[in-house]
Amino acid sequence: MAELAAVHAATHQGFPSEEVAELSQAIKEALLLLLDPELPDGSISVDFQSKAGIVTIEAQLNGRECKPIPHSRIDQFETTAGKLVDSWKLDPDECRLWLQKSAKGVR
Repeated sequence: MAELAAVHAATHQGFPSEEVAELSQAIKEALLLLLDPELPDGSISVDFQSKAGIVTIEAQLNGRECKPIPHSRIDQFETTAGKLVDSWKLDPDECRLWLQKSAKGVR
């Protein structure tokens, strides 16, 4: 649902369809980065803000102890989804991730 809301907000702000698709893919990969495949019983809270041609997404793993995210998974995220957004930040100790994307030419 968070992905749908963020994509809707980006579309409403005039993001080109290619950038909306990139944002959608980055959100999916961000959520997969936070989820531990060995402990699938956690929940994720997602918050997003949309303002002046910028969409910001914050996701945090809840409901169980946060295990360290392997560097290989972080590197993979950086080379794939990390390039689809303007900026991103990971707090591995809190299992929290921020993504930010701005629409080119929209202000």
